[in-house]
Amino acid sequence: MSEQSKLKPGLDPRFLGTWRLASVDREDAATGQALDVGVKSDGYISYQPDGHMSVVISREEPGKPVGITCYAAKWSLDGDKVYHDISISARPQWVGTRQVRHFTFHGDMLTLRPPESPDVVHGKVTRRALHWRKVV
Repeated sequence: MSEQSKLKPGLDPRFLGTWRLASVDREDAATGQALDVGVKSDGYISYQPDGHMSVVISREEPGKPVGITCYAAKWSLDGDKVYHDISISARPQWVGTRQVRHFTFHGDMLTLRPPESPDVVHGKVTRRALHWRKVV
């Protein structure tokens, strides 16, 4: 049985599989100033046909400890939004929350954009785009 034939109703087959983080754009929402110059990010995100997903991202900034974001969740769609209903996370405050990401596809790339929000790293409201390249 193919992965697509196991796809939970309401999910988009383009999400299925594993994606590697290609780049992250982060900017000050008020000024548009690019942030994170010199920061190295890497990671994987995986979407399964049964409606489960997981993600791990590392963030290396010169002179600081490596930061890790990781969680597992159920995923669902509504228009151009993908929802991650988090069941386990390295950030305990995220457990039980719904993370919203606007999405677009371009060839073998998936871009996820969280809503503008206060950024704990920079202490200001930021706009982010995470660009993922299809692996499998």
